[in-house]
Amino acid sequence: MSKFLFGAVYIIEQDYTDEEMRRDLTNMRDCGFNLITLWPIGNAWLAKSSHEWVFSKTRYVLDLCQELGMKAILQLFGQNQAQEFMPDSAQTPEMESADQYGPWINENSLWANLNHPVVRDYFDTYFREAIFALKDHPAVYGWDVFNESHHRTDDEWTTRKYQEWLREKYGTIEKLNKEWYRRYESFAQVRPEKRRASYSIWSSLLPAVEYEKFRAESLTEICRFLYNTAKKYDYIHPIMIDGTSAMILVDDLTLRNCDEFETAYVPDIYGATFYPKSWGKNFKDTPWTLSMYFSIPAGAARKAHKLYFVNELQTHTQSVLTPGSEVSCEELVSWTLMCVFTGLSGMQLWRWRPFLHGYQATGRGLTRIDGCPNKRAIAVNSLLEVIHNNGELFDDFRISRPAVRIAYSYGGRLFFDSLLKFGVAGKTFWAKNMEGWYKLFWNWGMPAEMTDLERLNEDDFETPVMIVPGAVCVSETQAQSLCRYVENGGILIADGRIGALDDRGCVPPEGIPGKTLSKLFGIVEADVGSGGRMLVGGNVLPTGFETQELELTDSSACVLAVMEDGTPAVVLHEYGKGKTLYFNNFEGLVLLEKLWPELKEIISQVTAEVSCIRAQKDEHVHLSYIESETQKAVLAVNFSDKAENVSLTGLPAGVVLTELFTGNTVQADNQAVFTLPACSHAVYVWPCR
Repeated sequence: MSKFLFGAVYIIEQDYTDEEMRRDLTNMRDCGFNLITLWPIGNAWLAKSSHEWVFSKTRYVLDLCQELGMKAILQLFGQNQAQEFMPDSAQTPEMESADQYGPWINENSLWANLNHPVVRDYFDTYFREAIFALKDHPAVYGWDVFNESHHRTDDEWTTRKYQEWLREKYGTIEKLNKEWYRRYESFAQVRPEKRRASYSIWSSLLPAVEYEKFRAESLTEICRFLYNTAKKYDYIHPIMIDGTSAMILVDDLTLRNCDEFETAYVPDIYGATFYPKSWGKNFKDTPWTLSMYFSIPAGAARKAHKLYFVNELQTHTQSVLTPGSEVSCEELVSWTLMCVFTGLSGMQLWRWRPFLHGYQATGRGLTRIDGCPNKRAIAVNSLLEVIHNNGELFDDFRISRPAVRIAYSYGGRLFFDSLLKFGVAGKTFWAKNMEGWYKLFWNWGMPAEMTDLERLNEDDFETPVMIVPGAVCVSETQAQSLCRYVENGGILIADGRIGALDDRGCVPPEGIPGKTLSKLFGIVEADVGSGGRMLVGGNVLPTGFETQELELTDSSACVLAVMEDGTPAVVLHEYGKGKTLYFNNFEGLVLLEKLWPELKEIISQVTAEVSCIRAQKDEHVHLSYIESETQKAVLAVNFSDKAENVSLTGLPAGVVLTELFTGNTVQADNQAVFTLPACSHAVYVWPCR
């Protein structure tokens, strides 16, 4: 069996015959699959009562997997919970999730309250029954204990959990009162319902922010409970948890509360799910957004030193009445390759056969409605033939070391959104600002890796360029880590009132961005304005959202651009062995709207000495890189409706690039140039030196 693990989710439907399932799994094997995901594990339709779990059909499918040379991930939780751990007959109103804003504010949420002790007892029983029944089958690869992890509830059990979380964090109610500007006598009196009350957040942002931090940490604790419960019954097979991927990019973090850089530390394998043309998304005209979307959970897994799987990738249309969600063969293959080039260890498509009932009826699937493989299955099979035939590259690979990292923190994003009253006082633009910075380096063929500002480590410190966009909240610990990064030779780029708040939501009394960051960037904020314009080399450029009137705190700092009133707009500052580049506005918003040549020139000059592959290409062309012990490869995807040229520099002189799908070769001297047909992909490989 190839080391590269690939397959699709197979739903064991109650109406499937044994002959149908044998046909389906044989077709999956013939498609090149060696790993599939099975759900539901408990075959509820065969049980004699709602409190009985039967696994005979699952065991039959596992027998087929063994016969056909495939392995299976058994998904215990993450879809319809009535088919999993929680019989409807057992659920009482107090065991349900309860949202203070009403039951339909977050209708995609789970209905069982995962913080309720009886619900957790049912988890334990279900996990024990399923794992003991199936763990010894030779076709079992591992357990997925929480697919698309998320949870939002404001019930009494969760409130008590929140009160205990506050007790552990603050120690005494007196300390909380001082930080929050409140007058409680015990933690039991702290209720979350009025956490965003106007005259409360007027004094302190902490009541609003802490509850949302708690929700994310509570979700991580739930994931840890599920992991430990499964491990209690099977310590041999790997345990997976899938994040609700790239939720940091959505407008409202609080709907799913998934801090992937926390959750990824819990399982043996961290997973992701992606739907690039569902729920209104379509990244064809902004492929850098798609690249960023794919990169976030991969970065979280690497930060936690865990294996990374994509456990769901959209295969086709969403439902009966969802025009625009259709997936072409080229899109599916290109998305798959983009996921592969984020450095994953295994991949699953969603799903093998289309839905036959429910909201997504007719949606998804690599087969026609009758179960016969469709043209997407043929396209995936062709792709897998290339992957399996190039084991020297794909059997054991990693992403090439990134030249750029974007650092952010979940807590910092919460403070940012709290300043906009979580959408009431204005729609958040935090993710758009980050996207602009990602787009700039992505367009140069230097896709950025995401990292956690709260946990900068040696890998981060060895990255040549680090961007900290929109970091209005920076703790002193984070500030010291950024200083260490620059002292050791890093290039740090930041924008948008960095350090306006500390991790208590307080403004540094000595002035923004605080003593440590002021020394690092060589600037201090004297005033703030809006609508100003920047002068760069005699040209007038717009600014993003808000501008700072800056003063230099170090005479060695170099002003690279000014505002129309002559105050510094862009400041370069040497610090230790490295340097910083600071923009006095939310520059990512400007870059997202247009990659201004004047801004590109400033940033390219500052980063010119960074040794890496760079590209000249159109904004519709994606590039990413992987390497094995003996080979390196670049993926090129053209999302444009016309042919596009790509020019790469920074390759070894005289190396020959071979395209895996066509066998075409390109000689690299000072540069390697190739043409991508409209809506196409290519993988060029060359030997390591």
